[in-house]
Amino acid sequence: MIQRIQSILLLISAAVLSICLFTPAWQATSEGTAYHLNSFAVTITHGDISSDKNVAFIAGLIGLSIALTFYIIFKYKNRVLQMRLNMMNTILICLIEGLYFWYIRKIKLFIGAAEIHETFGLAFYMPLAALILCFIAGKRIQKDEELVKSVDRIR
Repeated sequence: MIQRIQSILLLISAAVLSICLFTPAWQATSEGTAYHLNSFAVTITHGDISSDKNVAFIAGLIGLSIALTFYIIFKYKNRVLQMRLNMMNTILICLIEGLYFWYIRKIKLFIGAAEIHETFGLAFYMPLAALILCFIAGKRIQKDEELVKSVDRIR
């Protein structure tokens, strides 16, 4: 049932996570060297020379989270399973955000004590928004389950 508020929240969460695949998460410059982090690679550019480190597993985790979100939406008949899967999705989104933090920290350690001019991209903030949406959806699923249990007690 797509019209339930938690289904709409989960659908928005999937849309927000898909934005992470197409936007940069972090950019920095230091002493003529540019550093870029997105869901697929860490790119270090100095003049004409460019070096990439593949981090496509972050994009894979985002894709898994999007797929899990759609699976959660269509498991509306089994609310207990829906709550458990939503909790797993929440942990997965926390892992995605943690990987962004870890790679940014790793690059900053690589740069060292040099002055850094950094900007955080949209992909850095979108998992946080998806996390909040999943949390609210989980509370709404729990509220539905409590409502069904209370109706069963009245009978």
